[in-house]
Amino acid sequence: MNEKAEQLTKDRENFEVLRDQARSLIMATVGENALPRASYAPFVLDSGVFYIYLSRLSEHTLELIENPVVSVLLIEDEAAASQIFARKRLTYMCESRTIDRDDTSYDSILTLLTRRFGNVMDLLRTLPDFVLFRLTPRSGRFVSGFGMAYELAGERLEDFVHLGPKDPDLSIQMNSKR
Repeated sequence: MNEKAEQLTKDRENFEVLRDQARSLIMATVGENALPRASYAPFVLDSGVFYIYLSRLSEHTLELIENPVVSVLLIEDEAAASQIFARKRLTYMCESRTIDRDDTSYDSILTLLTRRFGNVMDLLRTLPDFVLFRLTPRSGRFVSGFGMAYELAGERLEDFVHLGPKDPDLSIQMNSKR
């Protein structure tokens, strides 16, 4: 295997570890007067879609309801990063949609959240102000380090297209293993 192929394999592994092991996401919503707001939420990922459970008392919840566009960031922990300027990160532009309590998927998604986050979900399920959101990624980008940025492509945004100079050797696509 050549050096570039080895790097792509390593970046694929880094992508999967970050995506699959992160427990919370950072999100940027758009509020009144088109002002951005950063916040975070614990999430579960199912079939390439993020699910978050938020209180209507939070400003970002109301913003998601009023403007269903949200940017999502998963980022390597600072303590684990070998270089603070090149932390591994995964960003998505998502479309947000609420899931009604009578929707057939509502209980199964809350069960996934309970498996991931434990008994706190039993309490949150009883609170009437909580809303379940589906965040569907429409585009994405993964950065594994300096000069190692990839546009995410494919139906589930799991294929890599290297971003960089128009060098044919660097424009390798790496299809997902799934």
